[in-house]
Amino acid sequence: MNGETKVGLFVLVGSVLLGTAVFLLGNFSFKSYYPINAEFSDVAGLPEKAAVKLSGVEVGKVSEIYLKGDKVVVRMDILEGVRVYRGARFVVGSTSMIGSKFLQIDQGLPSLGIIAAGSTVRGEDTIPLDRAVTRAVASLESLIGDIRGQGKTAESLQAILDNLRDITANVNDLVANGQPHAQNMMASLDSITAKLDSIVAKIDRGDGVAGALVSDPKMKENVNAAITNLRDASASVKDVLGRVNGFRTYLKWDYKYEPQASSSKNDFGIKIYPRDGRYYYIGASNMTNTKDISKGVDYDVKNTVDAQLGWEVSAFDLYAGVLHGSGGAGLRWKPFNNSVWDRLSLLAEASEFSRNRSIKGRFFNSPRYDAGLDVTLNKNIHAGVRVDDIAEVKRVDYTTRIIFEDKDIAYLFGLISFGSAGTKGRSSSK
Repeated sequence: MNGETKVGLFVLVGSVLLGTAVFLLGNFSFKSYYPINAEFSDVAGLPEKAAVKLSGVEVGKVSEIYLKGDKVVVRMDILEGVRVYRGARFVVGSTSMIGSKFLQIDQGLPSLGIIAAGSTVRGEDTIPLDRAVTRAVASLESLIGDIRGQGKTAESLQAILDNLRDITANVNDLVANGQPHAQNMMASLDSITAKLDSIVAKIDRGDGVAGALVSDPKMKENVNAAITNLRDASASVKDVLGRVNGFRTYLKWDYKYEPQASSSKNDFGIKIYPRDGRYYYIGASNMTNTKDISKGVDYDVKNTVDAQLGWEVSAFDLYAGVLHGSGGAGLRWKPFNNSVWDRLSLLAEASEFSRNRSIKGRFFNSPRYDAGLDVTLNKNIHAGVRVDDIAEVKRVDYTTRIIFEDKDIAYLFGLISFGSAGTKGRSSSK
């Protein structure tokens, strides 16, 4: 092989390698695409070559982003054969709080026709994370100021508390007057029980007058049975009286804001602890006015019911029952329990296991899985972020929670429990 042949082979191999590199690193593909342009006021850090997803399925990529006047134009290349209908929403999405950005298309209506190649559509702006956090903090400060001040929220909460206090006024008086007597009674019951044990011991040994009086075995058996019943009754009364002070109740309000749907929802409920480590929760979730016009597609079912039974063990809070109007279960975990970072907790929920239906033109057939992060600011206020419906639409919510203890309602439940136990006791004695 002469020198010219070697040089020719070298040039040929180099050209092939160069062409392959350009093909792999460049914007080349054997697939056919057609363009659609979307105008935004802010693309929230969307990069070029980001994925374009239609109802969660990747159907193209972002080929170019440039400024046009006061607008940002995003040029998309959509796979040939993929139809995007008019009325579709174009919004910047994110795989997580700090994950990669992509362009999400929520499908429109077939009856409106297809968006033609080269058309320019209007994109819906998404609030960037830093701006959303700033707004959330500002809203939280405003809410706290409203509660402390004389705003509408403060007036509404005050009206609710006034009504609750009116309802439980007599209960408070009864508990206030009866609690010292109940405590004295419990101390007396302890003393009586100790004395009864001493009497039984003396009878068993045959000591003193009591032993002599019951020297007859039958008499001794009857007396022992009577004293045992009295001792059991004292223990039962002591247990029932303890229930009056054993209840703890908390009123809870959750506020959720979803940037992609530009909508907010509220959860209200009451959490009842009959004893430590065990609680019941009942309330309403996703509360909103169904007549309000949503700026975006919101897949959550509105105005549903929550009813759960929960257990708290160390750093774990496990609950199950009705979540968002459907059967499910959840877990809260403090990974840094009993440390300086114990204000941080993680959330995981699963519900709607048999979901098989269409919501707002999109078909759902996977269970709903939610995950979130929660930070305790103080004993009454929490803030966090959660990702809802991870298996389907992956919607990010920013959350604020206000929770406070109401001892008036706790006393009321305690007295109801006391009355219920008393009724059962009377019924069984007849």
